[in-house]
Amino acid sequence: MRLFLMLWVIALAGCSRSGEVGTGAVRVEVFYATFRPGCLTVTVQDEADATRAETQQLQVDARLSDDKRVAVFSKEGWSGSLRVTASARERSCSGPEVASSTQVIELPESGAVVAYLDLRAEDLDGDGYVSALAPQRGTDCDDNDASVNPGATETCDGVDNNCSGNELDAQELFHFYVDADEDGYGDSAQVRTGCSPPQGTVAAGGDCHDGNPAVHPGQAEQRCDGLDDNCDGNADEDFQVGSTCETELGCVGARACMANGSGAECVSAEVPTEWYVDADGDGRAGTSVGLSCVTPPEAVATKDDCDDDGSRFTGGAEVCDQLDNDCDGEVDEGCGAIPWAARSPGGNSAWEDVAVWGLGKTWLVGTGGAVTNVDGATVTNVTGCNGDWMSAWARPSDGRVFLGSAQGVLTTTTVAGGECTPVAVNGVTSSINGLVGFERNGVTTVYAVTSAGHVLRWEWQEASSSMPEVVSQVAANLRDVHGLSEDTLLAVGAEDYQGAGSAAPRAFRFDTASGQWARESLPVEVGTGAYLRGVHVVDGRLAYAVGDGGLLFERGEGTWRMLTRPVGSEDLRDVVAFGPTTVFVAAMNGSGHLLRFDGTTWTEPYNQGPVLRAVDGVDPQELWAAGYDGTLVRWGL
Repeated sequence: MRLFLMLWVIALAGCSRSGEVGTGAVRVEVFYATFRPGCLTVTVQDEADATRAETQQLQVDARLSDDKRVAVFSKEGWSGSLRVTASARERSCSGPEVASSTQVIELPESGAVVAYLDLRAEDLDGDGYVSALAPQRGTDCDDNDASVNPGATETCDGVDNNCSGNELDAQELFHFYVDADEDGYGDSAQVRTGCSPPQGTVAAGGDCHDGNPAVHPGQAEQRCDGLDDNCDGNADEDFQVGSTCETELGCVGARACMANGSGAECVSAEVPTEWYVDADGDGRAGTSVGLSCVTPPEAVATKDDCDDDGSRFTGGAEVCDQLDNDCDGEVDEGCGAIPWAARSPGGNSAWEDVAVWGLGKTWLVGTGGAVTNVDGATVTNVTGCNGDWMSAWARPSDGRVFLGSAQGVLTTTTVAGGECTPVAVNGVTSSINGLVGFERNGVTTVYAVTSAGHVLRWEWQEASSSMPEVVSQVAANLRDVHGLSEDTLLAVGAEDYQGAGSAAPRAFRFDTASGQWARESLPVEVGTGAYLRGVHVVDGRLAYAVGDGGLLFERGEGTWRMLTRPVGSEDLRDVVAFGPTTVFVAAMNGSGHLLRFDGTTWTEPYNQGPVLRAVDGVDPQELWAAGYDGTLVRWGL
């Protein structure tokens, strides 16, 4: 809409209109575009005297582009030279000037001249604020977003909403805490505020020791070290330090932190005694029932029977277990032929391990996710256990199996399946070659060994999120681990000094007093080029280990000695033993032999074409062996 406003109407002497002395005038046409002025004014100033000036505010419509017209007449006492200026301000007449235009006009004595004043500014987002980008003179720091302007409310959203230059004037700032040890938790006494964390701060406070990254809230009391690791005001509360306890051998003591801080153990000053019972009923005790501080039923502390095998005594009943139970020089008479029966469970062309957990019950594992359970005539292939499984141990109470992979991953599952979540161990990527476990008070403790010498421990229980941990790392490529309790744990492998052909066999024993794995002395030293591949603990006094080149070691009363190698010195891969006369070994050279050592002589109770890799059993009446080409054989009723 065009307006014709008379800014000054001045009467000049001699003019017919009241007060007019002439009719000369200036018509001022003001144009503005791409913005709507908050205040639009026209100012006329006498060039001869700058103190003579008049300003008029023009009405502005709700349009981004428009033009206005005003008429200017001379005023008494003014010269004829006028400076006409149009000015636009942002938002209001007190806002910043965002556009102006000036012309100097000579006022005619009659008629009219035209002054064109063009005002240019940009308000592209239409929020009433002109862009602040040069050459604009407004205050809008983002003229493409109508929600961003000096009149907006500042919030913590990563945007300078009110164009103040930052977000420090937001209505609600957050608290952040200085994190000196960079563990993700800060010192609550050192507070900083802002929309985002300043350098060196974090959102979580409560760190009670900001100089130690191992100490902070949000974690379990993972180490038994006398420190309040989780900043809850208590130290080592998860380990029950100082409470009365009983060791695995029944010795009364108190719980104390282990030397390496990885946990607590029961420490007792009592020295356990080895106890013996009369297993063969001849009135003399000769069978060890192990070390204990508590006297077992019908046990004595003195061994006075040289051959106290419960299944071997004169006049006893012959049991089908490959032993001479009645001491008449014959084995398993009356049992009939009990051959090694071959099974074809399918599911894999190469079984890496076999884990027996009951009569007629075993697990088989292999590469490519192969996990199979055999229970009598029933074969169950458990799906969903993705991995190259190299080792297995089955819980005797219910058959739950624990698995170790070539990629350093652990898992567990059951015959019913439905679970097989891979559990990685921080820093472990090498193959898990051996597993063994123990059940106690609802907790299953699993030990595992790797090719990089790691010893892993997993305290597993139902509905628990406990994770495996590295409890030790020894200088050896470990191939197997076994034991009947933590007091009898042994691990075997080899230490490779100079590459192929220089491997030296190694054996390690878990020392419960120190929590460390101690290297044991073997008859064969560096330079043999042989690995120990399998180990089996018979009891607290007796254990066997086998390896490359027909190596067979017996550990008796804490000392290792080498026994007679089989003919041909085949590579021995796995071992299960029940006493000095019942040592069964899987041998891998050429065909897949299953060998037996009776303390003096090697025999071959089963010769299977495909190579056997693993052997296991719960007693001499229940033996299984498995290997390549899906081979599975069993000896048992």
